[in-house]
Amino acid sequence: MLHFIRERAQGWVAWFIVGLISIPFALWGVNSYLTGPSDTVVATVNGQDIPQAEYQQAVQQYRDRMRTMLKDEFDPTMFDSVEVKRNVLNSLIDQKLLMSIGQASGQRVSDVELSKAIHATPAFQVDGRFDSDRYSLMLARVGMTPERYEAQLRVDSVVQELTSNVQKSTLAASYLSDNLLRLEKQTREIAYGVVPALSLVDKVTVSDEQVTEYYEKYSSNYMAPERITVDYIELSVDELTNEVDISDSELQSYYLDNEDQFVSPEQRKASHILIEGDDAKAITLLESIQVRLNNGEDFAVLAETLSQDVGSAKEGGDLGFFERGLMDSTFENTVYAMENIGDVSAIIKTDFGHHLIKLTGIKAGEGKSFEQAKSEVETVLRRQKAEVLFYEKAELLADLSYENPDSLDVAAEELGLEIKTSSEFQRERNTSGIAKDQKVVAAAFSEDVLTHDLNSAVIELSKSDLLVLHKNKHTEASQLSFDSVAPAIREQLRFEQAAQQAKQQGDEILAKLEAGESPEALFDASNWFAAKTYQRTDSEVSQQILQSAFSSAKPKSDSEPEFVGFTARNGNFVVVKVSAVHEGDPASVSAEVRDGLTSHLDRVYVDSELQAFVNQLKNEADIEVFQQYL
Repeated sequence: MLHFIRERAQGWVAWFIVGLISIPFALWGVNSYLTGPSDTVVATVNGQDIPQAEYQQAVQQYRDRMRTMLKDEFDPTMFDSVEVKRNVLNSLIDQKLLMSIGQASGQRVSDVELSKAIHATPAFQVDGRFDSDRYSLMLARVGMTPERYEAQLRVDSVVQELTSNVQKSTLAASYLSDNLLRLEKQTREIAYGVVPALSLVDKVTVSDEQVTEYYEKYSSNYMAPERITVDYIELSVDELTNEVDISDSELQSYYLDNEDQFVSPEQRKASHILIEGDDAKAITLLESIQVRLNNGEDFAVLAETLSQDVGSAKEGGDLGFFERGLMDSTFENTVYAMENIGDVSAIIKTDFGHHLIKLTGIKAGEGKSFEQAKSEVETVLRRQKAEVLFYEKAELLADLSYENPDSLDVAAEELGLEIKTSSEFQRERNTSGIAKDQKVVAAAFSEDVLTHDLNSAVIELSKSDLLVLHKNKHTEASQLSFDSVAPAIREQLRFEQAAQQAKQQGDEILAKLEAGESPEALFDASNWFAAKTYQRTDSEVSQQILQSAFSSAKPKSDSEPEFVGFTARNGNFVVVKVSAVHEGDPASVSAEVRDGLTSHLDRVYVDSELQAFVNQLKNEADIEVFQQYL
């Protein structure tokens, strides 16, 4: 029953073990592990408690999966939302329900099966073999005992087996993919006309009273956002490279110790004859070419006439010089195994087909003298020494900025860093300066920095760039004056009224079209676009028009087209005429596309069936959530 646990070792277990072990307990609060589980219950499911400790650990696991997946894009503030917390709790509730039904149906995990699954988990292995010390160490690093982990693994296996059984019972019928393809590949004959709002703007008059009324009604929309300016010191490897002193003797020593790094790689030149397709036919043809080569015919002439590599055939099969790592590995190994220029290989097979290869040139690797490599050596050595200095100063930066929280002066002076001042930025939509990094924004608007005037914690912009900031100036959100926004309000009202007038004209045109009048008589020539056949994904016409046309009813007959109208995002009113609908042909779709669609439908139906199963369990269960403890 536990064959799937090994597969799950690449899913939940891998995320849990590999993701969590890299995160120090200090980030999450060691205290919760030291003081033992809390008696607080966040929810009950059919009388079974979900303790707060279990819930908190589930939140932590989710955070760590997201941290591993998102890397630099990870935003810890997203986990403050009630929605995320409730989603995590819902997952625990689902698990409890599935576990109960699984146990009731007799699903069990034996100790032998559990042991096999744990021994097969790569995270617990050393040199490919299970190591009990590593097992205990890995679990200890994430605050789990073996007993607790094994209990969780039993639960996970039972739940997975149950959900797998539900999923296996569901497949999408084959006719559904045909129906979907007919819709997806459907084309429609579409014409359309435009009533431009912009042409009506000059005819609209907005009074001062209207502008004032609008401002008073929607004054909350006209606020200058909260803003902040910060002072900051930045420690980066790039800047430290300029501070590093390096003597000629150090450069020479590094060069001698690493001389092999300053040798250009060997390059080889080859020509080939490629035959694609059926293995037997390709080999037979290449064998006949080998006979002709042995009889003295020229390789380049044969390549030009017989090779199926279009790019090189006209050059007599010449591929030019190349070094290792650029070609298919089988092809490359064959070339580099040849000893003499002029040698021709045996027939070899690659992903591209079958080849005969001729070695036509060898360029030995050339070493650089110390003087030639000096600049390169200095760059490498500077970077290495700067990285060592960076890690030394990083620890000092953390200590000094924490021990002297009211100012950056001490840390800046001790580390020889310049205190810089940012440009003003907001909580959102910052596209330049240090505020482009959301971690900087989160720190600047944190309680410590904003309210208590303390230094921020060290912010890791990248592995080689750290920053600490301190509030310089904070400006609360404030109401924009009427005079400053009145012109914009006036233009907005003019545009809205123009769009309304365009819609009124468009609705009148629609009524006339449905009464039988000709669109050419109702629209200016420049605003009417004659009928063409479009697919859903055509790019030469607005997606808004296509969406309207493909969501409209089919024409009743060839003489009775369908007309629909809508207001576009730019304020224009668009009248769309659909005169014909042509269903797509499923037979025209490749087997690859069809298989992909079938797999997608299967997943959709499987997920839907599983969700329906879980929803039914929830509807029949007694569930109570204590929202205040989330």
